[in-house]
Amino acid sequence: MKTLRILTTVLIACMLTLTSCERDDDFTQDNPDIPDDTVIVDDPNDTGNLDQFFGAAATRSFFGQVVDENNNGISGALVAVGAQTVFTDSNGIFSVQDASVNEQFAYLRVTASGYVTSGRALRPTDSTNRIKLMLLSADVTATVTSGVPETVQLGNGASVALPGDYIDGNGNPYAGTVDVILDFLDPASQDLDAVMPGMLYAEDVAGDEVYLETFGMISVELRDASGNELNIDPNSPAELRFPLDPALQGIAPATIPLWSFDDTLGYWIEDGEATLQGNEYVGQVSHFSFWNCDAPFPVVDFCTTVLDDNGNPLANTTVHITSPNTPYPRSGITDQNGQVCGKVPSGLTMTIEVVDLCGNAVFSDVIGPFAAAVTYGPISVIPGSSTSQQVVGNFDDCSNVAITDGYVVLEYAGNTFYEPVTAGTFDINLISCPASNVFTLEAIDIINQQSSGVINYTFTPPTTDLGTITSCNAVTEYIEWEIEGVQHFLTSPINTFDNGDAFSINASNGNDFFYMSSSDNTVGTYVWGNGIQAPPGSFEMEMFELLSQSDVDYNAPINITFQLNAFGAVGDYIDITFTGTYTDNSAAVQPVSGSLHVLRD
Repeated sequence: MKTLRILTTVLIACMLTLTSCERDDDFTQDNPDIPDDTVIVDDPNDTGNLDQFFGAAATRSFFGQVVDENNNGISGALVAVGAQTVFTDSNGIFSVQDASVNEQFAYLRVTASGYVTSGRALRPTDSTNRIKLMLLSADVTATVTSGVPETVQLGNGASVALPGDYIDGNGNPYAGTVDVILDFLDPASQDLDAVMPGMLYAEDVAGDEVYLETFGMISVELRDASGNELNIDPNSPAELRFPLDPALQGIAPATIPLWSFDDTLGYWIEDGEATLQGNEYVGQVSHFSFWNCDAPFPVVDFCTTVLDDNGNPLANTTVHITSPNTPYPRSGITDQNGQVCGKVPSGLTMTIEVVDLCGNAVFSDVIGPFAAAVTYGPISVIPGSSTSQQVVGNFDDCSNVAITDGYVVLEYAGNTFYEPVTAGTFDINLISCPASNVFTLEAIDIINQQSSGVINYTFTPPTTDLGTITSCNAVTEYIEWEIEGVQHFLTSPINTFDNGDAFSINASNGNDFFYMSSSDNTVGTYVWGNGIQAPPGSFEMEMFELLSQSDVDYNAPINITFQLNAFGAVGDYIDITFTGTYTDNSAAVQPVSGSLHVLRD
């Protein structure tokens, strides 16, 4: 399974739990995109007291991806934050700009046809907040009949004992068949952070805020034959059984509070308790949602910053923290400033670890115990066999106008990274592993739903400058370059020529002309002869002409480095980036950079 990553600043789950987002008590009733048949159950314990901790009103931006259980993007999912709603695109990506939330709390509620409703809560930062959320498929586990007590069980032992009394969306008694959608969230699952709703932030029976350590979660949804949502009669409680992971049996308490997730408020609310019976927790509930067996614990605010060995921020870098409370590390991904923040247990000694994309630890330390808020570090990562990579570039539309609502997709070493573009530029940082230095990138214009297509590149550390990428659905190939601050762009027809000994690329639109060529005696690492591809690498071109720029002294050195990233078979793409300098006729040295994405003739 491919690991999909959103460049994010969130440390989620019981180890590092973020707080933040705006409370909207009337969300479901006021939002026309929420189905009319949604069942709203009035819970007497649903006091909603935590907004006193949320801070002042604020506007924040969010960027993220909604995926299914196989990490595939879900298209058309509805994401609601504050008063704004947007739909995900074909990659499951969404972008929300300047949403009305709170300084210390933001909640994104997500619904999609065929999936269990969920959401994500976080403490929003001033920069764009990055989110990844995984929805559970609404597959019917079993079909039962009203009036008949029945038990529905999963293969892992999780079960719900239904009393047989149900209500419809208006709270009236329901008679008929009932489709049961049952899911269990194992705290040992590597996907727990993405799947669980909200964050492990809760209101206890006293109305105070607490943070949770999960021992397992169960989600139950009931629907009639037409797909309308149902619930159990609150006067006839159901019994839930949560299988206990073997790694937790030595530390599991005899009784544990039960917590119900309120998908209107965006956090968990204490409601009852469960008892440990053998290797499972058993408890009764009066309505269905996500239910959680959790032990509350005191926490402190924690922040750290990850830097490379030159002191540059390392974004998109995984940080693990493990405590003696749980055998499972909880993780976060650093933001573009190399920072990650969250909540960690107070009074405990923990382990912090930074890993590269191949899972290799590049930093490890013992931290704590902490009694108050702490800023740890910064952490300086010595790459060793890994390499700190920075990928930068510009993103324009077909008219050479900077994209203000888009994103780029970078594929590397089995990982997919999504980076928002809001001002026509992007800057991606990551720690690569030694297995490969080749990656692909696609730029997508959200507003116009246009794409650059997938383009091949090679890392050229410490900074890989991709120049300007253009999204134009009708354009299958292009050449772009910048000279003296002026952008040039050529599209089809672009001609390539290969006779086995020499190779050339040229294009013209009447105003601009581009020509480059190489032969088999060119100094470099690429051999063109007979069309045989050697490994992509740096090479030199014998000739390079930009006749639109007439002020070039071709007798002076042209110091331009060309990076061959891909050389496909006939009909496939040739991808080249270049950067360097030339001398003009007044003896001034001028910069030039550009890229080619052309079909091989």
